[in-house]
Amino acid sequence: MLLYHDYLTILLLLIATSVMATKSEFNYEIGKRVLDLLRDYTDAPSKVLEFLSNYREKNAFPHGLEPQDRDIFFQLGDTLLTANPRLLLFYALENGAFAGNQRSPTFAHYREPGESGYRLDDPVHMEKLQKHLDSCIDENGHQIPCLLGPGESYIECIDNCTSLQRCPDEDSQQDCSAVERAEERSLCESNTKWCISYTTKTIPLSDDSPKRGYIPFTFYCIDINGLPTQTPGENAELGADGLGNCYHDDGITPVNRQVSGGYAYCGGEGIICNNTFLGGFTSGNYDPRYRPWYIATKQNQVPNWSEPYEFYTHNIGITFSRPIYSIDEEGKTIFTGVLASDYSLDGIASFLTNNYDGSDTIVTIVEEAEPNYVIASSTGITGVRKVLIEDNSKPCTEENDRDRCMGVRIPISDMNGNNLEELISTAYSKQKDRLFPESELIPVRVDHDDFRGVYASHTIGFETKEAGISWRIMILSPVSAHEDDTIMPGDSMFQVLITSVSAGFLVCSTLLVHFIRNRREKEIIASDWRFTGVFLVGCALLNLACLSYIGQNTNATCLARMWVIHFFFVFALTPLFVKTYRLYKLTGVGSIIPRRQTISNARTVLMAMPFLAVEVLILLVFTFIDPNKVEDLLVYDESHTENHVECKQDTWAFFALQLLYEGGLVFVGCLLAYKTRNMRKEYRDNQQLLLTMYNIALVGSVIIVVLNAAERFQATTRVFITIGILWVTVFSSCVFVVPKLLLIRSRKLNPVEEDEPARRTWSIVGNVTNSIPRIGRRVSYHYSQNSNSFGDQSEEDDDITGSSGKKIRACFIKQPMKQPMKQPMDAIQETRNSPDDDALSEISRTGEHLSKGKDSSELTKTDKFSTSGSMSKSSSCSS
Repeated sequence: MLLYHDYLTILLLLIATSVMATKSEFNYEIGKRVLDLLRDYTDAPSKVLEFLSNYREKNAFPHGLEPQDRDIFFQLGDTLLTANPRLLLFYALENGAFAGNQRSPTFAHYREPGESGYRLDDPVHMEKLQKHLDSCIDENGHQIPCLLGPGESYIECIDNCTSLQRCPDEDSQQDCSAVERAEERSLCESNTKWCISYTTKTIPLSDDSPKRGYIPFTFYCIDINGLPTQTPGENAELGADGLGNCYHDDGITPVNRQVSGGYAYCGGEGIICNNTFLGGFTSGNYDPRYRPWYIATKQNQVPNWSEPYEFYTHNIGITFSRPIYSIDEEGKTIFTGVLASDYSLDGIASFLTNNYDGSDTIVTIVEEAEPNYVIASSTGITGVRKVLIEDNSKPCTEENDRDRCMGVRIPISDMNGNNLEELISTAYSKQKDRLFPESELIPVRVDHDDFRGVYASHTIGFETKEAGISWRIMILSPVSAHEDDTIMPGDSMFQVLITSVSAGFLVCSTLLVHFIRNRREKEIIASDWRFTGVFLVGCALLNLACLSYIGQNTNATCLARMWVIHFFFVFALTPLFVKTYRLYKLTGVGSIIPRRQTISNARTVLMAMPFLAVEVLILLVFTFIDPNKVEDLLVYDESHTENHVECKQDTWAFFALQLLYEGGLVFVGCLLAYKTRNMRKEYRDNQQLLLTMYNIALVGSVIIVVLNAAERFQATTRVFITIGILWVTVFSSCVFVVPKLLLIRSRKLNPVEEDEPARRTWSIVGNVTNSIPRIGRRVSYHYSQNSNSFGDQSEEDDDITGSSGKKIRACFIKQPMKQPMKQPMDAIQETRNSPDDDALSEISRTGEHLSKGKDSSELTKTDKFSTSGSMSKSSSCSS
């Protein structure tokens, strides 16, 4: 059969169940799609270059990719780019030749073989290289000399670039002559690669250095077949509905170049042609042999991905490279050059933008290695800032000469140019702090006048061992901010909380006032009214502590809530606990040898202090090691994702420790109350204690189970706890106070006629054994004949002056003796002069004045109690 307060518990359970939210799996498809596309994006270069390498090894290029094969490579490359438009395909040879084409934008580029850095004052070299000096143009298409500027690099051959040495890779450096077995030695020799020797030089910054020229690197307009063209209407422009015209860099001057000369493209020495630069719309200085991707491939002699670096166009990108070889007459494997494919970070950004254009989702790719450079973003951010070479703090504008500009990579921590950049930077920082949990969404909040909102961030690692790439893909999606995480004035939850707090405080305070006013009534005095009063104060304060739930969730308010709720709970519980514990000790329940004890109120108060001190210590420790702090959370269901700002701790340690400590107090309190259940009802509140402890334990358990089993909003949780506190405090307060107030009222409404001052005497007649144990304690009682009331006034003083100025000393046994007397008393005679003195009579009937060590001969007429005078000096309760 359920107790009536169990129905409230069931009601609270139903309320909690009604606010449970359904959690479903978050859709991670966006990140998975980006990951798959990025894998395809990086797999394509290796496949394409493997095809070109095989194509060359089968002599499909008649001249082994020498300049005469330029146009064949252009056509083949353009065909391959049809299926892989994001790539830039090219090859570079040890003799300096370079050719390649791309689709974004659509053009081709070419460099004649040879070494730049030739001196203009050297007539021997100028006879052969004058053709290169005269093949440069400005942005308007005007011919200009190809001169190296201060600080620019060039290649200088060693032994005219004809002598060979072992390449620097590990296999080539192995001494094959030391290998004994012929098969192993043959394999070692086949793995040895040979390279020509040259060094990289730099033009001095001094103005008096000899002028040097370079071999130009030229960009070409191409037609639909991938071949250079300057014919009007044949230029395959990116984004155009049809074909267009070829213009120089100024965008106005049409390209019309016919430069004659004995160029390598023409077919060899002595052959003159005029179509080498046909369709060439701009030129510049570029030699692939001192570029990082070329140097790394020559160094390692294996396919590889470069680190992101600055392209010739001042963009930042990465290059996939594959070495190519030729076999000389002696059977040596000669390193000939590199097949390569570029990925501009602009191209990756375009790839992301094209896939998520118009979407609220933001996809950003960042290097995992410090300092976490940005690779690209769907917002159009390339991770590169173009600045002036002479002053990196100044941006490079369109008016600046391209040769005065350079690209600088941007760490994600430096992205603060606009609101979107700040959002991306903040989100990555939060993900990094949380060690990039791939199964968890992390919210990031932005709060600007023109840009507000909450985004859910999620990251996926992208890594390829072959390419040496380790990137982090971060996806940001906007989510709605949930408003039910806080209780603010005007909210429906606010009204419920204020009503509950007010009701609990008023009821507890009212009962406290009435209890204090009647503290001299015998129904209240005998039940340790001081500790019951402190309990009522704690109940009122515990209700007021729930007001801390009002307001925004901040670190300060979260920490304050952790303190006030738990502290005042222990503050309210401690008086009940020590009161029950004192009764337990005084009655001697469980003691092997019963003995008399005196436990004063002051000592009982000191007994309560450690319990509060332990609670304060727990709160202090967790304030520093795991405080209750504000945390952004994301709750997602089948239709949408919501952001919740809640008070939360990093671990469950505080919850577990408080459950153990506070729950332990309640459990032990219940046990002690049960063990002292046989105390007489005038001098204890055992039934009330049992009911209160049971109520606290039951409601607290239900709250803990429900709140940890149900998905709920934090505002609902707080109201739920507040209602639970209201019920526990009001119920417990009423259990202690209301019955006593009703007894007082009943007694006062039905008074008993009082006679003249009564006189009673008790005498013990007969033989009393001297071996009867004394189970009980000495207490002093105040007895007033006028008010017919008495109670526990002090455990420290034996003699108390009553309201009539009389002194009374009384001894009694507070619970029936469990051991029978060895020799029963002959008789206990009671003489009552007045039937009105019921209270003291009750004491007499429940206890005997037994003097240890006395027999019947020692009990004299002086061993008498009298309410009309003081007890004889020869009589003693303590003997």
